[in-house]
Amino acid sequence: MPSASHSSVQLLVQPCAEGEKSKPKDHYRVVAMGATRVGKTAIISQFLYDRFVPQYKQTLEELHRGEYDVAGCPLTLDILDTSGAYYEFPAMRALAISNADAFLLVYAVDDAASFDEVRALRELILSSKPSSPLVVVGNKTDLELSSWQVSREMAETIVTIDWENGFVQTSAKDNVNIVSVFKELLAQARVPYALSPAVRRRRQSLPGHHPDHHSSKKLLKRHIHCNLLYENKIRLFIERDLNETLSSKLPQNDNNGKNPFTDAL
Repeated sequence: MPSASHSSVQLLVQPCAEGEKSKPKDHYRVVAMGATRVGKTAIISQFLYDRFVPQYKQTLEELHRGEYDVAGCPLTLDILDTSGAYYEFPAMRALAISNADAFLLVYAVDDAASFDEVRALRELILSSKPSSPLVVVGNKTDLELSSWQVSREMAETIVTIDWENGFVQTSAKDNVNIVSVFKELLAQARVPYALSPAVRRRRQSLPGHHPDHHSSKKLLKRHIHCNLLYENKIRLFIERDLNETLSSKLPQNDNNGKNPFTDAL
């Protein structure tokens, strides 16, 4: 099993030059996708909030935002946490993909089917956004090696050589390599920011990490606000998906223009 390494992060950036003709993009949307129970939410929680919640809670769609301002250069990361059952909501999935700048595709090392799901999601993404930065994440490396169904060697070979995408193995539970996931993603996106190791006290000085109660309330309000921005869109797309599903299951009209289902009501 890979050795554990724990680290916090400091966000570094090249200074912004006054009068620059073209400034680098400062707002990126990252979409985390994968099967259910692979740890997408846990990875995001460890990165943004330094916490791990062992109880599983199903996610529909949740938006997180991290805002940084270092050396005068702003960087905003919107991280969209998606449902493992996204296949039930194709319109929502299409919207998430179309609005994304980069993707995290997560599987669990003890679940071979979840790696197959990553393969399918990658093909779906590349069909509409072929040049998108993409990192495949193998989570739950804290599990006993005997329970692994996807070996590191096989996954890394497929992802880095066959697919030519980024690859990182993590343990969201033990906070192992979580920073490396986003470091790799930013590198693929060619963002002029770097995530580098730093001591814990330096991590607490970053915007988005608020140890005091008053600042935590501000973070919560911003988090709620981000989710509310999508609430109406999500509702519309869910209704569309459900209507399409119901329409496909209803009996069709016969040659006489009659519908045996509706006529019986």
